[in-house]
Amino acid sequence: MSKYRVIFHLHDEKRGTTAFSNIVNLIKDLGEENLDIELLMNGTGVKVMLKDGDYVNKVDYLFDKGVVFSVCSNSLEGLKISESDLLEKMKIVPSSVGELVKKQNEDWNYIKI
Repeated sequence: MSKYRVIFHLHDEKRGTTAFSNIVNLIKDLGEENLDIELLMNGTGVKVMLKDGDYVNKVDYLFDKGVVFSVCSNSLEGLKISESDLLEKMKIVPSSVGELVKKQNEDWNYIKI
């Protein structure tokens, strides 16, 4: 059986708890071995990856479950957030829109939080 591939899109830091809860619930339902999950953040959503933020433990937990964390470079620039301010457990993508187009072209399921 092939894995379910899901990209969650978080654009607002205030929705961070919802995003993490949805991902945990999906893993419980379908099993981490059956999933490829990416959490794509842009806008203020990138703030959930701050080293001194409220989500460090949740990021660690989901990272250990195989979740990929992607952060929009354009959003970092716009918010004047340095890569060094962020947790190392993420990748930076040139643009969130480009990442979404690529994933959807590869038949990833899209969930906007």
